[in-house]
Amino acid sequence: MINSVSFIVIARNESFAIEKCLDSIASMALEDCEVICVDSDSTDNTLDVMKSYIGKIQNYRIIQCSGYLNSAVARNAGLKYATKEYIYFVDGDTQLESKFIPKAIRTLLTDNADIVTGQLMDIYYSQDDHKEIHRVADRHHINEAKQIYLSSGIFIIRTSLVKKVGIFDRRFHRHQDMDYLLRSCRYGFFLGIPVPMGIKYTIEDNTRPWGFLKKRFPMCFGMLIRKNLKRPKVIVSLLRQNSGYLAGFVVYGLFLVGILATGFLSLPFLYTVLAVSFMVISDLFWGAIRKKNVLNRFLEHYLYVPLIVAGIFFDVNRNCPNTKVERIY
Repeated sequence: MINSVSFIVIARNESFAIEKCLDSIASMALEDCEVICVDSDSTDNTLDVMKSYIGKIQNYRIIQCSGYLNSAVARNAGLKYATKEYIYFVDGDTQLESKFIPKAIRTLLTDNADIVTGQLMDIYYSQDDHKEIHRVADRHHINEAKQIYLSSGIFIIRTSLVKKVGIFDRRFHRHQDMDYLLRSCRYGFFLGIPVPMGIKYTIEDNTRPWGFLKKRFPMCFGMLIRKNLKRPKVIVSLLRQNSGYLAGFVVYGLFLVGILATGFLSLPFLYTVLAVSFMVISDLFWGAIRKKNVLNRFLEHYLYVPLIVAGIFFDVNRNCPNTKVERIY
């Protein structure tokens, strides 16, 4: 039996996966729990799917957001209605494993942890026919119980800690979960346990990196670095989890060193060009061997870096527009 958990399920245009998510919750043995679904103005039938579970899940609420939207806004909308002892933040494209929740709560009670996450499998599928393309068994490689700083946006947290941390930062269109967890780790202990948490279904979309670039989303990562400059372990964790960015920083750093060497040591600038070109080509070639999208790899490793640097010095979405939050059920 699962007791005193507020499930906050957020979704936008997840008509395929949201049913899997809510089916998994509806099949659980819940006592004194509540399920709060937040729809971010979906243009497909996500909201209709949410409504179809009225009567199937006890203590069920549906919230709709419109206007300025992102995952941080949606989670904040759900937090306004959460009343239980624990809060389980859930992405609507994730099918949950019921056995994880009792083990996570037991960990919260016995291991002095305040936040718990587990192993999460990723299944990437095609948008047209929903066929599986490939899968990742455990994105965070949690093979043993260990303290961590970062994970996906799916985790269980004590409500008492949420009251200390506050709400999600509305400026973050990306990495809002990382920002929240890093802030939470200032007050509490975050533990990853080697227990399957669920399956996340993601549409394979090779145009997404271009969209992130146009919307300046990499600046959010720069903001994360700035907010944690006094926490070296956190910076290391951020760069380890996003090693592609590190490759870009190395190449730009080498290019800068080459320019300085050209000016002060009178070395031919051609040496710098050749060295940088060799590193970039080797990185892309390695990506091709691993069957990665080479163009997206170039975008993420090298064109994102200037925006990340900009985010270290400047805020993105400094003046966030208003969001309308309406309870549907």
